[in-house]
Amino acid sequence: MSYERLQILAKPNWQNLDGHPVIDTLTLDVLRALDGFFDHIGQFKLTLPTPEDFLAWATLARGAKDLRFLSIGLFAFDAEDPNLAVIEAALSIIEAKETYCGTDSKGRPSYERSVSVPFVELPEDWQAFLQHLRVRRIGGDPSAPAPDIQDRMIQKLGQYTFVMRRDGLTQKLHQEGLTAFYADLSTRISERTGALLRPATLRATWEELERFARLTGTYPEGLMSALKKTLATLRDEELTVTQLKYERMHGLGGPADIIREAIALLDKTVNSGSPGKRHILRNRAAALGLPAILPLRRDWHRIVFGKTLFWDRGRYRFRNFRPGKTALLDGRRTFPASIHPRMSCFIDALLLHDNDPKYLEALRQKAEQEQRPLFVHPNGMPAAKSYVSRVWAEIAGTGATISRTMLHDHFGAKGEEGLTKAMILCDQYSPNTPDHYKGVSVHQRVFNATQDDLLQEFEDLMSTN
Repeated sequence: MSYERLQILAKPNWQNLDGHPVIDTLTLDVLRALDGFFDHIGQFKLTLPTPEDFLAWATLARGAKDLRFLSIGLFAFDAEDPNLAVIEAALSIIEAKETYCGTDSKGRPSYERSVSVPFVELPEDWQAFLQHLRVRRIGGDPSAPAPDIQDRMIQKLGQYTFVMRRDGLTQKLHQEGLTAFYADLSTRISERTGALLRPATLRATWEELERFARLTGTYPEGLMSALKKTLATLRDEELTVTQLKYERMHGLGGPADIIREAIALLDKTVNSGSPGKRHILRNRAAALGLPAILPLRRDWHRIVFGKTLFWDRGRYRFRNFRPGKTALLDGRRTFPASIHPRMSCFIDALLLHDNDPKYLEALRQKAEQEQRPLFVHPNGMPAAKSYVSRVWAEIAGTGATISRTMLHDHFGAKGEEGLTKAMILCDQYSPNTPDHYKGVSVHQRVFNATQDDLLQEFEDLMSTN
């Protein structure tokens, strides 16, 4: 008999079953499942386990796999055990979710390259230089681009290289190649929207080509001048559509309106019959509501339980988290923020799934132990980096970064004090506002007080409707 079997059978839960002939027939996996469920009963003081208790245990354990082992074990002891039918019902729910093939947005569940080449297929000298940039950034050199900018640079260089290969041109930056690449970009139709690429996309692409050429410092002045001229033109074109961004923002209303819509979306989960669809609705509600009071740029994929997000003293709090785009700028500190308790309902829903709230604390601990990303698909796989912005684009018609503009617009009407509040919520610093460099404890108190003010406005709005 293995040491682990002896350890399990020595526990108090098994003493009443000592000597039962069935025990020797149980596999170690079945024994573990039974032992885990016995512990579950004791931990939560269950007298007559309900379907919800079996679901919660499966969520805290290994899902459908452990439910099957538990069923085998209970059947071995009593083939007429009424709990077997309950487990079968719970198993169908867990399996439906684990095998759910839907995604949380219109994005493709799998990515097939059709407009770019991967990093390893870029010219070797480009790969070497890009790796050098990454090493410099990791080493603390603030003159090297931030990781997300480097990723975007690699993406754009991959697109450029793809066009060069397709058109039979030299895989280097040169005028003929830039002309062909611009022609491709300016006529390309987005698979997601069915429209031409936005001016912001063209500008961002050319910005990375110009940045790469400038950082390498090996390209002739004529080419650099052409890159800069095209980039300036694209920036001007982008400015002409900026007004559309503000029109969309005003159509959305203020932060309180967004929060109200997100809560309404969360309430819809009650009427959805599919576990997978309920999971998606919870994801979308959180992706819509949280940026209205916590306007991160594109760092939502870096929020991970037990790594950058923790439950502590009645709040979800950030630790060891610095927004990636500005992490190495002078004066940047670990993000001194937390989630207001009024907004915890969104994160609680992501953890609870369909389980009884009595299991919330255990599920929080499990998420931290496993370092689970904030947003995952129904099958447990992490959502895409752009997930939050995709949700905003589908629901609000514009990406989640508009939330920063929304907060400045909302608080800007309150004068200098309002501007300071908006900058703190957006984790923005300025040499013209030296109080932003106060200690973390002061900064966090102001952050929490600002969220209090905003949520009070939301409560007042709800009470008048």
